Amino acid sequence: MNTRNGCPKPNVSAFATEQAAGYTAKRVQIPVGKLLTPYLCLCGWWHLTGSPRTVQRPAGLAPRPGDGLLFKDASYELVVEAALKDVRGSGTRAEALALRHPHNLTPWRRALKDLWCDVEQQLAARADDTSEQARQWRARAHVYRSVIAERRNEAQLRIRRAASLSPEQRYQWRCAEDAASQGRTPEDLAEVVELFAPLAVAA
Repeated sequence: MNTRNGCPKPNVSAFATEQAAGYTAKRVQIPVGKLLTPYLCLCGWWHLTGSPRTVQRPAGLAPRPGDGLLFKDASYELVVEAALKDVRGSGTRAEALALRHPHNLTPWRRALKDLWCDVEQQLAARADDTSEQARQWRARAHVYRSVIAERRNEAQLRIRRAASLSPEQRYQWRCAEDAASQGRTPEDLAEVVELFAPLAVAA
């Protein structure tokens, strides 16, 4: 029975877990000529791709002033969609930076909580299903939930860092944001340059 409903690539190999996909990637590395990368598809299964992932280490991203403009006046639904893609590793670098921008940390954390609650409800609803299909789905759901947990911890850490800025640093960040919104770089403003480096703590 086909359980890959809505898969954009129904003809490629699919794996129930990231570990299984990673094992296959290593096994075929020599005949393929390169190490393929596992990624979680929208259908819920893991595939392999020869293209590098857009956001491999999201926790290492450091947003700069102006990176949050992508979600300026955006609906909450768009933030949730971006958060979902970020969890699945299918989002863009620009989206990942925008989510982690100090202006967007609160809606990002809320979106992650909603994603967490949704998967928890699904796990509870299928807890009594002992079929093989349900077992495989739960394995994927647990991987998905663990990534959400990592993102929630990251969001909380970034919120604490942003809250630790001094009033002067907050003022300098606002100046840098104003410069970015006008199409200028923070370095264009002399008063921003002096304290720009300490602002990295917010990222």
